[in-house]
Amino acid sequence: MANRFQPLDKLPLFAEEEAISIALLGPGKYAHWRQLAPLLEGRGFPKIDAEMGGRYTPAIKRFFDHEYRLDTAQPVASRDGPEDWGPWKRKSARRA
Repeated sequence: MANRFQPLDKLPLFAEEEAISIALLGPGKYAHWRQLAPLLEGRGFPKIDAEMGGRYTPAIKRFFDHEYRLDTAQPVASRDGPEDWGPWKRKSARRA
């Protein structure tokens, strides 16, 4: 494969290691990727599918979304009620 960048969502469903390496780390990092991939697999990173000859790219994105907690709904803070600025205004009026 040529050393040209393609984002993960533009790779085939089952991408080869060098293409994944370039998409995730950039060109020229394949040696680093070969050391990193087994460590990530230990944390649930998708393994190479022997029949398809590559890793399932949608699962790669899901793995990183989960790692960085982008797959969980963040609770939205609710308002605690209207603000009462009266005491604050009276206090500053006394200083004047």
